[in-house]
Amino acid sequence: MSEAWTIRSLSRGLQLLDLMAEQPAGTTIKWLSSVSGIPISTCYHLVNTLVARGYVQKDRTRQVYTLSYKVSYLHNQLHSSQIVPQDLRTLAQNVCRTVNETSYVAKWESGEIAIHYIAEGDQAIKVRSLYVGYRQHAFVHALGKAVLAYVSPKAFHTYFLRHPPEALTARSRIQWDEIQRERLLTRDRGYSLDEEEWEEGICCIGVPIFDYTSQVWGSVAISLPRQRYDRLPSSVISELCREAQIVSNRLGFQKDHHRNRNQA
Repeated sequence: MSEAWTIRSLSRGLQLLDLMAEQPAGTTIKWLSSVSGIPISTCYHLVNTLVARGYVQKDRTRQVYTLSYKVSYLHNQLHSSQIVPQDLRTLAQNVCRTVNETSYVAKWESGEIAIHYIAEGDQAIKVRSLYVGYRQHAFVHALGKAVLAYVSPKAFHTYFLRHPPEALTARSRIQWDEIQRERLLTRDRGYSLDEEEWEEGICCIGVPIFDYTSQVWGSVAISLPRQRYDRLPSSVISELCREAQIVSNRLGFQKDHHRNRNQA
């Protein structure tokens, strides 16, 4: 959308909310002004407006500002309107308990790939900046790769044009031929791999989820540090694929029908 159609003060206010979300312990208006580039006097007015509307609260003891529970209410309303089927929530929780790593569920919907659920394990390392609602950089993380390997050529091409691949690490494979090779590998293996493409030191494994239409519904993935990834038994991937297959079946997926459609 052209910036000519946006309201600058609202845009700045939302920018400040984003910055405060990155500082859960609280931050000052001086810091917000320094990082955002917004004049400090304008920051005061914007933050005071957010306080008055209930989206920000001030800790008068420490003289810092934090997000309020009203922001959580908005998140909960959004999350409840896009609820993940219980089978998929159970899958993520089971995987989390089995391997003690963070597990994620993403959904393919309206031409976008968005994270809908996250379950964290005891020894899990949550990948930075991944949150419920995140929908960027699908070409370099396992959740996205597991979905894009199975969408139609037309849907893939449209997605590619809307979301030009971007390298996030030196290991990111974002050239057209590399992406196409990854799609074929993912289909052959039945799962996708992100080996430090999204974040250095972190690897992910993703498995597609299918529904009753025999189309890809979304994906489930786990993330773990490189050192644990290198020692990961192959049985973990097999179990992840098996659990994903069970959930796909519960969503009405018929494997033989899917195979016949691919061969048609």
